[in-house]
Amino acid sequence: MADVSSRIASRRARTDLLDPVLGVFNRRYEDEAAEAAARLDAAAAAGEDTGPLHGLAVAVKDLIATREAPVTGHSRVNDPAWYAGADAPLVARLRRAGAVVVGSTTLAEHALGRPDPELGLVVPRNPWDPDRYPGGSSSGSAAGLPDGLFDVGLGTDTGGSIRIPAALCGVTGIKPTPGLVPVDGVLPLARSLDTVGTLSRSVREGAETLAVLAGREPGGLTWQDPAGPVRIGVPERALAESGQLSEGCGTAFDGALEELRGLGAELVPVELPELYPLFAAQVITLLAEAYEVHQAALAGRWAQYGRPFRRTVVLGGLISASTYVRAQRVRAWAAAGMRRRFAGLAAVATPAWPGVAPRYDDVEGLGAISWLPGLWSGVGFPAIALPMGFEGGLPVSLQLAGLPGSDFALAGLADAYQRRSGWHVRRPRRGPAPALDLEPAAALAPAPAGGWAVPGVAAGVEGAADGEAGRRLLAGLRELGVEVGGAELDALCGQWALTSMLFGFLPDPLPGG
Repeated sequence: MADVSSRIASRRARTDLLDPVLGVFNRRYEDEAAEAAARLDAAAAAGEDTGPLHGLAVAVKDLIATREAPVTGHSRVNDPAWYAGADAPLVARLRRAGAVVVGSTTLAEHALGRPDPELGLVVPRNPWDPDRYPGGSSSGSAAGLPDGLFDVGLGTDTGGSIRIPAALCGVTGIKPTPGLVPVDGVLPLARSLDTVGTLSRSVREGAETLAVLAGREPGGLTWQDPAGPVRIGVPERALAESGQLSEGCGTAFDGALEELRGLGAELVPVELPELYPLFAAQVITLLAEAYEVHQAALAGRWAQYGRPFRRTVVLGGLISASTYVRAQRVRAWAAAGMRRRFAGLAAVATPAWPGVAPRYDDVEGLGAISWLPGLWSGVGFPAIALPMGFEGGLPVSLQLAGLPGSDFALAGLADAYQRRSGWHVRRPRRGPAPALDLEPAAALAPAPAGGWAVPGVAAGVEGAADGEAGRRLLAGLRELGVEVGGAELDALCGQWALTSMLFGFLPDPLPGG
């Protein structure tokens, strides 16, 4: 095996070539990475134990503190003194295990929304087609993997922010059970939903890194159940009724289920009666808790935030305390019901995302949201996204979710599928020197109504800023210390109309309660 220094140097050269196109890194820690690699080589030559992740190149989402540079949250609104000069505890664990941190990666602003090029920040792009979105919010931590710019990316997942970019970039993303990995030194988005996990080409690399993040020794992955056949649930009715899956994604999912059968798994139908109440509760929780984090800055520095982020997060300030409390009751009710129903199942299988990466000029596609990843965030279940095929040359992804605490057993099942299917070893085809003339600014302008496409809710609701709804919204925003008008108010009216519809999905009283 080549020494660590030469491997880091090789990755550096590849990054020099591709990062100007893909927008993977906010900052590259070139000198620090070279010094760390040299220390590892010297220690290995002296016969020292350098740790289970010896020489693993890791890129860290720019929401997680590293000692080399201040965290930015990929935003103009950040505190450069926060955790300055220090590693988050989970980053320190990686270094002690022999990993080399090569840089901080791009993301959706403060882990929510999509890029706004008016901020003048790097716009991350999809490695399979740079005219397309790599998914958010852990964009760069996924986009750099297919071309080998690093081995593992660290991401955060609050409602799919690891699994969506994993799906759209054709890599593996692991969202752990909340609490498995410490979130100290990680900028919060929604505190009751936030988790830190891994992105990698293979499940094995991601799971080994996750073990270190969790303070454990990496171990082998197994999935067989000596007590009987492994049972995997498939929510057939919910998938059919949602109508979200593209034709290619549906075909690939059918193929993935056959691969799981080929492993000896027994597939059984499962029902999701909590689906839409839980979907609504997860979105409401995310918005309300994100507003709590950014409340003061939104009032004082509104125009310095990107448009997609500010127009989404401010809605959380309009959610009543009683609605937020109802959402928490729904989350607890849903989690309890799903724990009972999924007892005896090794996993529940769905696609991780309903289709392929949207183009940057597809405003509706960029604004789409899906219950597929957020469902498991709302109840705190671990979930893994991994490649299951291609549609039109673009990756589509399988998602396996399990009961809380089953993280590494779930990874064992995902690893068995991955070694059988082999989709994760595919790489994008590249010419000798990519050179693209891309102008994303106009294409990324938010849609008039905010661009959300919510399953089960009428899409395309237009704002009525000059009507009674607009006047009420404007008054509510002023109470929050935010002044908007014109097109921005119309966009907020449309987005608030869609958000308000979600309140009707929260049952009161709860079924059986």
